[in-house]
Amino acid sequence: MSTKTDFSSVEWEVLRDAPHLVVLAVAAAGSSGIFGSIAEAIAPSGTIVDALKGSNQLLREVCGKEEVKASIESIKDLAKTGDSFADIQAAFRKEAIAKSRTALDILRQKGSPEDIAAYRNFLVTLGDKVASAAKEGDFLGFGGERVSEHERSLLAELAKAVGAAQA
Repeated sequence: MSTKTDFSSVEWEVLRDAPHLVVLAVAAAGSSGIFGSIAEAIAPSGTIVDALKGSNQLLREVCGKEEVKASIESIKDLAKTGDSFADIQAAFRKEAIAKSRTALDILRQKGSPEDIAAYRNFLVTLGDKVASAAKEGDFLGFGGERVSEHERSLLAELAKAVGAAQA
């Protein structure tokens, strides 16, 4: 299994940031309102805790407290991209897909098959958890759908980018 020391600082930044970009991109893709946004913000925490406690050393390191802080610092300026929320959504989506694809390319070169599978599953699971955390387009809890068309489209693009089978 791979560890942080197996990667250059640029490679590690990609591996570290991709999961957080996926979470932000999927959260931005939906329109779940304030309470839904809170649920979407909390949704990935269980997956991250599972990775911290799991057997894959790479994921344990990616999800470490200091790495999460560094990732947030690294990607926070992306939220200032563009003049509208649509610009920010597009920037998050583009970066999440690009970094996820690049992260898997890096792992194909330097990681083990177990690292590739674990990381790919981690990214897809994060996206699914956020997308499923709140209904989109509902009013006071009535109506709406669990995963919006924008979220489904993003999840499909993510799955394709990382070579995962779609559910």
